[in-house]
Amino acid sequence: MISPKLILKSMLRRKVVTSLLLVQLALTLALLSNSSLLALQTWDQLRQPTGLDLDNILYVSLKPTSKNLQEYPAFADLLERQLAAVRQVPAVQAVSFTNQSPLMTGGSNGNVNDENERERSNTQNVPQYTVSPDFLQVLQLDVLEGEIPQNIQAWDGSGVIPVVLTKSLAERVFPGKSAIGQLTNSGPVAAVIEDFYGQRNAERVMYNRIQIAQIYGVAWGYGLILRVTPGQAEQVRKQLPEVLKAVDANIEIFSVRTLDEQLHRMFRNEFGLATLLAVLSGLMLLVSMISSYSNAHFNALKRQQEIGIKRALGASKQGILLEMLTENWLSTGAGAVLGLTAAVGLNQLLAMVISIPALPLWLPLTALLMLMCCVTLATWYPATIATRVSPATATKTL
Repeated sequence: MISPKLILKSMLRRKVVTSLLLVQLALTLALLSNSSLLALQTWDQLRQPTGLDLDNILYVSLKPTSKNLQEYPAFADLLERQLAAVRQVPAVQAVSFTNQSPLMTGGSNGNVNDENERERSNTQNVPQYTVSPDFLQVLQLDVLEGEIPQNIQAWDGSGVIPVVLTKSLAERVFPGKSAIGQLTNSGPVAAVIEDFYGQRNAERVMYNRIQIAQIYGVAWGYGLILRVTPGQAEQVRKQLPEVLKAVDANIEIFSVRTLDEQLHRMFRNEFGLATLLAVLSGLMLLVSMISSYSNAHFNALKRQQEIGIKRALGASKQGILLEMLTENWLSTGAGAVLGLTAAVGLNQLLAMVISIPALPLWLPLTALLMLMCCVTLATWYPATIATRVSPATATKTL
């Protein structure tokens, strides 16, 4: 018969060792719970619909290195030549210039409002795209209302360049009525298109504003976005730098990425932190297993005479094995109580740095189950050694 009271006394005889083991188990549980939560959150964010064909759209980030090429009309001529050259690349279906890429953290954004109801309709931090007419063809987004302007407008200070709004933004700014022809602070609404994920935001709303116009200021760079034949993205990616350099060598190409890579890049902080916490969790789990093994092995050696007496009094090998395992299970359970508090505390600290949800109860419980399995595996061999103690051991010191 296993006596919890005797097991507790045995644990208290090794106060320092037991305390250190409890702290170690608690920290391991906290790291396991939060790294799993962060990994699950990142995975969930990656699986959310973006409205975009991630694998078959490439975004090229570049800028002219010549001061002359950064200004109109030389820059307009450069764009025309670049677009024409890219269209000639086999497997390229459509290409557009753009001031920025979809699926990014930060970038060009501003407010959009109904000029007749500014206070009610004002919507902040809306991604603002300045593109050529083929932008919608590249993204393959349907026009739900109105028509896409086909002429690239110049910024003349009049503020009347037509705008294209995504569906969710049009419904937010002009609820209950058609947005076509309505006046925004950026210009009249020419069309409403399907939603797509532009810039990262806490609510994951797909508000986007598009204007078919010249890019205003390219000293910091601009982009070319193109659709390719399915399965040909890598082949086209390899050709683009050479094609663009052949048009004009006075450019710097920063990157050529698929939108899927852009999406992963958008959540790179979470990826990095989840990876770091996972590595730390793995190391802590390994150390906990080593500590549990050492503790159990030392305990088995220390209690040989006690175990010999129990065997002489009729205790079975299975009973001794269960007693040794139970002591480690109790240690793990006590560490889990501390670990739950540590996990909640670590979760709150992480929430001050990144966006992370509250820790659900099932996650530390799952981590506890994993910890129990690892501790059991680590202590099984020392516990098995304890069962081999002969009843004759009890008489050796008499």
